[in-house]
Amino acid sequence: MTVTWLARALVLATAVAWVPIAAAGQTAAQHPAAHAADERGGVSGTVRDATGAAQTGVTVTATHQSTGAQFTATTDAQGGYALPALPVGRYDLSVGAGGLILYAQLDVEVAVNRTATVNIAMTPLPASQAADSDRQALLERIAALEQRIADLESTTVLSEPETRVRRVEVYVDETGGVHDEPAPGARPTATYVRERVYRRQTINEKIEEALSAAEERSVSVGIDAATVTQASGRTQGADAAPADGNAYALASADLFFTAKLAQYTIFFADVVALSGSPPDREIPGLTLLNGYTARLVNQNELNLREVWLRTELFQQRLALVAGRLDLTNYFDQNAAANDETTQFLGDGLVNNPALGLATNGTGFAAVFDPKIGLTFRVGVQQSNPDAMNLSDSIYSLAEVGYLATPLGLPEGNYRVWYRATNTAGTGSTAYGFSVDQKISPIITLFGRFGDGRLPAELEGATSFSLGHHFYSTGVQFQNGWVFNPWDNWGIGYAQTELADESRERLTEGYYNFRLTERLRLSFHLQHIFESRPDAPSFGYLVPGVRLQAAF
Repeated sequence: MTVTWLARALVLATAVAWVPIAAAGQTAAQHPAAHAADERGGVSGTVRDATGAAQTGVTVTATHQSTGAQFTATTDAQGGYALPALPVGRYDLSVGAGGLILYAQLDVEVAVNRTATVNIAMTPLPASQAADSDRQALLERIAALEQRIADLESTTVLSEPETRVRRVEVYVDETGGVHDEPAPGARPTATYVRERVYRRQTINEKIEEALSAAEERSVSVGIDAATVTQASGRTQGADAAPADGNAYALASADLFFTAKLAQYTIFFADVVALSGSPPDREIPGLTLLNGYTARLVNQNELNLREVWLRTELFQQRLALVAGRLDLTNYFDQNAAANDETTQFLGDGLVNNPALGLATNGTGFAAVFDPKIGLTFRVGVQQSNPDAMNLSDSIYSLAEVGYLATPLGLPEGNYRVWYRATNTAGTGSTAYGFSVDQKISPIITLFGRFGDGRLPAELEGATSFSLGHHFYSTGVQFQNGWVFNPWDNWGIGYAQTELADESRERLTEGYYNFRLTERLRLSFHLQHIFESRPDAPSFGYLVPGVRLQAAF
């Protein structure tokens, strides 16, 4: 063979383009010049690139130099190929992908009953063939691009048609004619053109978009269930006390629904059911030893606790809520003593009693957060379900909050609030403040104060919700000094004084285990001491266990 490599490649390319590919099982009768069927051999080997990496899925073609018959094989994951039954003779081997020839090896001899090993290394050509090396690189690049296009077309879909506005520069002459190109006497003018376009989306993107749209249109349902078991032991007062040595249990279940109605607008409804006997029925404290007791209306009965709409305006700086509310959920939100499901159990530490709201009702709340550390809150709510009109049952709250980092400490929240109500036709006011300050990533201190005022004609009243002084303080530990990373525990003290000099002192400690993401178990130990001007003083030690699940 005296022809040059380039001549061979051109002959081979012509053969690939115009000569039909012969099946590997063609008989000698179809190709008279071929050897007899039993005079066959084979070719096998590997195909690798210049770095030695296996070339997977490329086509190896063997072309018989005398007859032009072609036989093909595709490389496997290791770059291997095999042509086991070739008529004897001399062959030109070529490697192709995407319909293009990437490499050729000429003059390979196939002998009878022998398999020639031809390992093809797609390395750059010798210096004498430098001109052809650029052509080979171009072919390889074209093949790679064609493969990418094929992959893209197999994994993408066209989006729904979208309307887009495109800026176009045109030329307007004196007669109002519009030209795409500059014209004599025409001035350039910018105009805008609407056009319907499609964009390519991957199949995964389309699926995620559909799931997201379905989630936005659906209603989310959640359940928060808790069981609280408590016992009591008399520590002060008469020995023959009704609550001495008794056990108590209260089960609570909240079923709540959330639906997204529009951007930044949601609907929420909470249905609650309670069953059991809490210790507060036998221990007449000024505040509740089990905060869940405030929800207990009737045993084994569903009650609509809350239902409201919330929307956010002005780049989410203003939030408006309207419906059946528990207004105290939006005010005095202490970070370390506000959640009866994961923190303290006693209501004297969960809330500020000076707020003085006993029932949920129709109301409205607005929260303005200008994103500068200050927040402003106002709210109005019906506070007496038996009132004949709203004028006789108005409960209103206003609060200013400030997020600060004093004296180089971590962040702390400071709040001042004012409350006014005319429940039962009696006007009263109260004010208070609340603080929770991180001392370190582990320790948070908290404190509350409240002072209620009565009209002069009711200074002797004994109603707890109308006149009293209150304060509480304590500490919470989390993300450290715990058994598990997500546990938390705390100790708190609260003191309440009524206008008739009745006094309550409540101390509580708890440890909350986070068993799983949705299950918590906490242990509580409370001590309550009550002193009354018209009744004997008493004290109780109340241990308890709370199991809470949310899903």
